Amino acid sequence: MPRYFFHHRIGDRMMWDQVGCELPDIGMAPDPDRAATVWMDMVAGRLQPDRILVITDGIGQVLFVTTR
Repeated sequence: MPRYFFHHRIGDRMMWDQVGCELPDIGMAPDPDRAATVWMDMVAGRLQPDRILVITDGIGQVLFVTTR
């Protein structure tokens, strides 16, 4: 499974996720609906009102950024 990193930005300070989390790739998963549910649960659990969440892949490419 691919590894994704969930970095948090609070104001002008970036908190880097050094460990990451292995999650199914929605496009490659045998059950895309289940993979989407896992992703949404992960993202929802990491969202906080005063933070911006930046998700990157294993090579550092930005895949997703929340907005305020």
